[in-house]
Amino acid sequence: MRPRAAFTMVELIIGAAILAIALSALLGSFVGQVTLNEHSRNLTWAANDATRVMEQLRVQNMNPCVGGSVPSGNPPAGFGSWDAWLDAPTGGGGKSIQPAPATQELIVVTCRNQADTAACIATDDPIRLTVAVCWRHRSRTIGECTWDGAALAANPGASGDANVTESPAMLSTIMTCRQ
Repeated sequence: MRPRAAFTMVELIIGAAILAIALSALLGSFVGQVTLNEHSRNLTWAANDATRVMEQLRVQNMNPCVGGSVPSGNPPAGFGSWDAWLDAPTGGGGKSIQPAPATQELIVVTCRNQADTAACIATDDPIRLTVAVCWRHRSRTIGECTWDGAALAANPGASGDANVTESPAMLSTIMTCRQ
């Protein structure tokens, strides 16, 4: 009888171990890419929301300023906050971050004087406007907001101003009174 050419049990175990290690590395890479893709999508949506708010601020500054003062960064009439304006169908058209934008996304508009040393007042011209978006992603808060388990809130900055917020989705501009 002639010996058959076949793999031994040791060779099969070593081959299975190498295959298992390779598959676990590929699976880990796939999960990492899915997470990065979700984060990138949320960052894009947050930046779009910040852009919509900034454009509305520019629209509010299209009219000549009354008494030489620029808009203060307040939301349009009828809305208590920029968050409410962006979320309303008649306002900004809805927030973008999913699955629960009402609690998982927060728009913070900061109005400061040009030197960025204090909150803006009616006589400041020009002003520094900053729109920041915080959101929740995989049980983490992105941006300098706080999470109380139910909703996001603006985090006080070093100056104690509750509206000073930093975020990866943040836009800033200097706005002056249009005459």
